[in-house]
Amino acid sequence: MVRIGLALAAAVLVFPAGASRAASGADTFRMPSGNIYCAYEHYSFAPKDLRCEIRTGIKPLPPKPSWCDVDWGAGYAMRQIGLAHVLCIGDTIYDPNAKVLAYGKTWTGGGFSCTSRPAGLRCLNPRGHGFFLSKGHSYTFTEAAPAYGAFKTPSGNIVCGWSIGGARPASASIECGIKSGLKPSPPRVHCTAGDPNDKRISLTAAGRAIPVTCAGDPGPFVVEAKATVLRYGKTWADGGISCTSATNGLTCRNRAGHGFFLSRERWRSF
Repeated sequence: MVRIGLALAAAVLVFPAGASRAASGADTFRMPSGNIYCAYEHYSFAPKDLRCEIRTGIKPLPPKPSWCDVDWGAGYAMRQIGLAHVLCIGDTIYDPNAKVLAYGKTWTGGGFSCTSRPAGLRCLNPRGHGFFLSKGHSYTFTEAAPAYGAFKTPSGNIVCGWSIGGARPASASIECGIKSGLKPSPPRVHCTAGDPNDKRISLTAAGRAIPVTCAGDPGPFVVEAKATVLRYGKTWADGGISCTSATNGLTCRNRAGHGFFLSRERWRSF
């Protein structure tokens, strides 16, 4: 299924992909508290994995299995495929010189992602498996798979692509394009990436509607052929966003009450 490029709610910090990322080795980072340390291990002789240790230990700590004859419960590890598991180790990745992953930022590498927040560290692999580490409580989890879809108005003038991440409904977003253009047209801006655009608007589950004034791809129009028809008088709803189709236009709103109205004659946000 084609994914629609939509606005992201969280800031992303990607450490530079220099020679160390390409070569066999490990890339390390730590939480600002200094209690949690992680290493993305990409050695040539072993499968890639992500390993995170918490100096205060996992709480609650699962019973130590009989096969583990070294230290148990220092943190979690996971590969690109498969569940996260408790560490049974005789070494450590502790690195006082590791880069600090500031609160509110996300590290990505090898298909893994880790988001740092004052409450703790949350990490995922490409299959949606992951773990959460904090001083007071730690656990592993499997996140629901993201969902994607598209619909269009009966006239075919408006096409919308929606995306709902595994952390439903916080990561829900929708982008709608109108072939006849936004009227009045949004103020023209200088685009440092992509080209000026006056046909699209996006909305997240909690934020305000924002016109997409620069675009480097067709956006929702790319899935027009697969989009279902949202008949007049019907409403699509998921992830805290709803859109109602009417003969006079399309109205979309989120759970915060923000949204937009689109029609051939005019558009507005609210």
